[in-house]
Amino acid sequence: MNLKEIFGPEGLISKSLPAYEYRPQQFRMAEAVVKAIDNKKHLIVEAGTGVGKSFSYLVPAIGYAVANSERVIVSTKTINLQEQLLKRDIPFLKQVLPLSFKAALVKGRSNYLCLRRWERELKSKEEGLFDNVGEARDLQMIADWLQETTDGSLSDLEKLPSNRIWNKVCSEHDNCLGKGCSYRDNCFFQKARKKIYEAHLLIVNHHLFFSNLALKKVQADFLPLCKCVVLDEAHQIESVAGDYLGIEISNYRIKHFLDSLSTRERKKGLLIYLRAGDALKYVDRARSQAALFFKDILKSMRNIDSPIKRIRKPDFFSNCLDGPLREIYSSLKELKSRAKTKEDELEISAWMRRCLDLADGLNAFLGQTLKDHVYWIEREGKGFKRVVLKSSPVNISVELRENLFTQVPTIIMTSATLVTNNSFQYFKDRVGLENPLELKAGSPFNYEKQVRLFITKKMSEPQEVEKYREEAIEKIKHYLKLTEGRAFVLFTSYKLMNEVHQALQPFLKEQGINSFRQGAGIPRNIMLERFREDVNSVLFGTDSFWTGVDVQGEALSNVIITKLPFDVPDHPLNEARIENIRKKGGDPFLEYSLPEAIIKLKQGFGRLIRNKEDKGIIAILDSRLLTRSYGRLFLNSLPPCRVIVD
Repeated sequence: MNLKEIFGPEGLISKSLPAYEYRPQQFRMAEAVVKAIDNKKHLIVEAGTGVGKSFSYLVPAIGYAVANSERVIVSTKTINLQEQLLKRDIPFLKQVLPLSFKAALVKGRSNYLCLRRWERELKSKEEGLFDNVGEARDLQMIADWLQETTDGSLSDLEKLPSNRIWNKVCSEHDNCLGKGCSYRDNCFFQKARKKIYEAHLLIVNHHLFFSNLALKKVQADFLPLCKCVVLDEAHQIESVAGDYLGIEISNYRIKHFLDSLSTRERKKGLLIYLRAGDALKYVDRARSQAALFFKDILKSMRNIDSPIKRIRKPDFFSNCLDGPLREIYSSLKELKSRAKTKEDELEISAWMRRCLDLADGLNAFLGQTLKDHVYWIEREGKGFKRVVLKSSPVNISVELRENLFTQVPTIIMTSATLVTNNSFQYFKDRVGLENPLELKAGSPFNYEKQVRLFITKKMSEPQEVEKYREEAIEKIKHYLKLTEGRAFVLFTSYKLMNEVHQALQPFLKEQGINSFRQGAGIPRNIMLERFREDVNSVLFGTDSFWTGVDVQGEALSNVIITKLPFDVPDHPLNEARIENIRKKGGDPFLEYSLPEAIIKLKQGFGRLIRNKEDKGIIAILDSRLLTRSYGRLFLNSLPPCRVIVD
């Protein structure tokens, strides 16, 4: 395909999209993608908001896939971008491009209902193994939905059933009968798989992509081996990949596992269904040992302020769960040998694997057997009742290099925030990328005309907590008056956000400005929708509002950034990365803390201007931009705009 005939001022896109304007940045990016695919090279592209980067990678990817009868994976972090690709960009390109192609959304296998397991659960219900009204209601809801669904996946359900019920009826690799299943012709998973093998474009999310990578099978069930992969929102890949290359075991996961075998009252569960009374004592023993195990963990955290505790040495607790879990495994193995049907045999096998995964995971965590990992305990959720044992690789670069970059000929990585200090070096080092093609595509927006950046000089530094907070409150009042609300106020901690939000209530009421605060019980998407509708309102947010939020028009005319977004150095993962750099003789601040903060500041800055008509102000309430030598590095990484020292 000739790119000029598609992207040019008189091209196919321009003729079909009335508001379309030729953007040289978009064209340059498309050329770079073609070059990378043709030369079997990896490519990194930083493309600012407004470039239209999805067309820049979709058009070459489609051309390559159709011409070579190949598939291209496009992976994104957010649902919003997935929906944009599937509901807007791809349908448009199907109308415009002079070739026929197919695209498919890839979901994890457990998103699909298994008809065989579903029938099994109905049988359990008929035998009186469901005395819970909620579970019976969930089963009826699924039964009604089955009369009309063609997709058979969770996203097709208006209301989600409980995890307990869905885990009993979803499709799983371990207990699939394959060709021997009587439901195979109507299997939702197999229908979805068929669409995938017929498609040219496979749209996935980073979590599914990297969970398959962690299993070292990029060609797994839903991700056939591809010669070209696009990773959009690529600034997220280190954190997502790290999640899947480590350990995560919670008290809730162990409880769910044991309850699925047999509830405490011995009324429901796999062992009850199989009438395996002899094995119940092992479940009871594991349950009592789990209670003691997590009680000891909570006791060890009683005298620390943080909900997170790093575990520096192995065997900090004795593994009292290993014995009971091994006993459960042995009893399941015995049950399997006596299984009367192939279905029972597969179901038992699946629970044997889960049991072994738990036992091995606990041993790996407590013994700290994973090389170059950091280990910690975290309390989460309401009342901090969820206790999680976590580990993560300190550096994922080797894993990604060996299992991704050397396995797939072309990987296109793009985001609006990959460059620090005018270089991709930090990103390349973090993900293990060597000698890729590089492009800084820039942005079509005129930031000089659209943005005024206010930097406060006469303010206490954030380390002077009390003085800084009081001065920040007054500055926020000042900047909110300039735009009559219509603002995001972005924080790096919940504590400061809550204190400032509370202190500003009389002022906001006096000004007639409504406010929304993250963590106030309103779902993020609903909060954003209300913010858009209430044009003069103010939204107070922390981490998740710095990125992936798109509010166009006058509703967002002001972004107030309270502090330079340096990560908290005492989180175990940050702490371990800093130690690792120091051990090698490097400078942790320049090599890790500063680049991470620069990327996050760019993300916060990027919330304001979302199209060519947007305009407004950004205020950064941190004098270190002017008083510290590294301040210049932050400013140099932002788009050129009018700077006002206030």
